[in-house]
Amino acid sequence: MSEKKTHLDEISSAPETGVPEIHAHESHRKYKLIDLDNAEIVRTAIELVEGSKLLGNRELWLANFTATMTRIRQWSIEQKAAVKMALVDIRSNKILFYFVPRSDRYDLNLGSAMTDLEVELGGSAGIGHVETLQVPERSLDRFVGAKSLLVWQNDQNA
Repeated sequence: MSEKKTHLDEISSAPETGVPEIHAHESHRKYKLIDLDNAEIVRTAIELVEGSKLLGNRELWLANFTATMTRIRQWSIEQKAAVKMALVDIRSNKILFYFVPRSDRYDLNLGSAMTDLEVELGGSAGIGHVETLQVPERSLDRFVGAKSLLVWQNDQNA
């Protein structure tokens, strides 16, 4: 009696390692993964390849994010005459940095400095799309989400 072969039986192995290969160009093929909780996850070859790349990039992103937070704190200290606090909101498609001015009105000089910071971060941060927003303290609850984090606060706040 012959056994029925599945596409899993046809996965080639790399000759030097004996490890089965999954080729992204075989996007129509689906693979079943079973995680540590015995939950079954079905993904296409391209999803497995792209997911694996993202996982590999995770540590690099975290290192870049940590360096960016250091830069935001440094910049906030440099701008402490104009800034009360800095917050960050991590969204699925971008990173938002909120700066609360010491002024009750939009601070043009601070806005210009924030634009320079945004250009700097956009070109070197390595954390994806970055935006900076100047938000007056009275409007924080309308802009800043519940998951936003305080990055820096001016010790001279009265």
